[in-house]
Amino acid sequence: MLIKMCNVFIVGCAVGIASASPDLICSEINGATSFGFVDGKVAYSFGTTVCNIGDAPVDWVAETNQHPLFSQTLYKLKDRQLTQIGIGFVRHATIPLASNACGLDCTPAGFDALGAGCSTSNASSINGSQGSMGPRTEINAFTGDFPYPFTSIGQTGNAIYKRLQVDLADVSDPDALYFIETQIITSAETDPANRTNNASYRQVIFSPGSANASLVGPTYAQQPAIFAMRDHGNGIGVPDPSVLINQKNIPDDGTIHVATGITELDDGTWRYNYAVHNQNTQRSIGSIMIPIGFNQSATSRAFNDVDYHDDLDELIDGTDWAQGQFDPDGEWHTIETYETNPLGNAIRWGTTYSFSFVSDYEPMNKAMLVRFFAPGDTDGPDSMTIGIMGPINPCIPNIDPDPALNFFDITQFITAFMQMDLNVDFNGDGILDFFDLSIYIQAFHAGCP
Repeated sequence: MLIKMCNVFIVGCAVGIASASPDLICSEINGATSFGFVDGKVAYSFGTTVCNIGDAPVDWVAETNQHPLFSQTLYKLKDRQLTQIGIGFVRHATIPLASNACGLDCTPAGFDALGAGCSTSNASSINGSQGSMGPRTEINAFTGDFPYPFTSIGQTGNAIYKRLQVDLADVSDPDALYFIETQIITSAETDPANRTNNASYRQVIFSPGSANASLVGPTYAQQPAIFAMRDHGNGIGVPDPSVLINQKNIPDDGTIHVATGITELDDGTWRYNYAVHNQNTQRSIGSIMIPIGFNQSATSRAFNDVDYHDDLDELIDGTDWAQGQFDPDGEWHTIETYETNPLGNAIRWGTTYSFSFVSDYEPMNKAMLVRFFAPGDTDGPDSMTIGIMGPINPCIPNIDPDPALNFFDITQFITAFMQMDLNVDFNGDGILDFFDLSIYIQAFHAGCP
C-alpha cells in the first residue's frame, strides 16, 4: 500500500526535490489507537509515515525547538457539509529513524536530522504519548517556531488528556463519513511553497458502541481534509462536482481554503454550506462575510467550531461567533477582537469552522470576504476575498426595495459600488471594477426577467 501511495504523489516528490530546501509531507497515515472514554468523550491517535521530499536535511533535534510537530484533527462529512469534530495537542517529534519508504534514494543525515529523500515512521500509540504533547497555542504554524521546553512537557493525565478528543455522539452517525487529518509543522522549511503540502488525510471508521477507530482506503497525501468535501461528497471515491474549493496563499502568512457545498431543497430554496480552513495562517481568521443579495435575508443559519481543551489551549474563548444582519451580507464574527482578547475564538491554524444558511436565491459565482483576527505587518492586508458560490438576486438591477427599476436602484448601486459591497461583484472575481459596472448597465437596460 505504501509503495502504491508513493506512486500517487511522485509528481509532488519531484517538485519538492527541485525546490532546493527541506520539504516534509505525511505520506501515509497508518494505524489507529483508541484510548477509551471520559465524561462522554473518547480519544484517539494515528500512526504516521513522514517523508522529506526536499533535497536538504530537515533539522530533527530532540529536547530543543529544532524538531517537527505533528497535529491530528478529526472531521465529519454529511449532506455536503464538512465539520471538524475533534482536536488535540501537537506531538513533539523525537529521534528520526531514517528509512526509504517513499523510494526517493534516502541520504541519511544522522540522528539529528532527516536526510533528503528519507522517511521516518511512528506508531499510533507513540503519537498519542502524552508527555511529548504540547499546546497548539504556543506554535507559530507558518514559521514553525515554538518555545522549548513547551508548556506541560512530560505531563500525563487520564485517557483523553492532551489527545485528539471527540464526543462519542459525533462518531456514532452511521450516515456520515469520517476523516483523520495529520499536519506537519517545521521551522526547517524555509521555502513558503513547501509549507502548503504539509497536511494529509484518510478515511476512518468507528465500531458501533465501542467507538474503536480503524483506517480504511488510501492516504490522500499532501491534501488537507477539506478536499474530502468535494472528492468524497457522493461517497468514498465518488466526487461531488457541485462542491467548489478554493485556496488562498497569503504573502508571508500561510494558506487558507474555503469550500462551498450547495443543495437544492424541495421547496425551491437552496442550502449553502461553507467550510473555512486555516492551514497555517498565524494571524487566524476573525470574521467572514458572504453576499446574499439586496432585500434578502437567510434562514436556518448554523455555525460549527471546535472545542479546545487542556491547559493553555482551553483558555481559548469557546463562545460561538455572532451573526450579522444578513441583509445584504451574511456575516459571522468573533465576539471579542484581538485587542480585547488575543485568545478569542478565531479560526486558528489547523482548524476548520463551518457555516450554513438557506436562501431563496440560486447559486452563482461570488466572493467571500475574510478578515484576519490578529494584526500583521504594517503593509499587510486586514482582509482578503476568495471565490465561493453564493446566492444572487435573479434581477440584478433591482437593488432598491421598490420593485420598479428606476433612478433609486442606480443610486443604490453606486453607493454599494463605492462602499466595495461584494453584492455588486456581479462576475464573482472578488474585485469591483468596470466589468461589474458593465454587467449592471446591460442588466438594467434588459430589465427584470
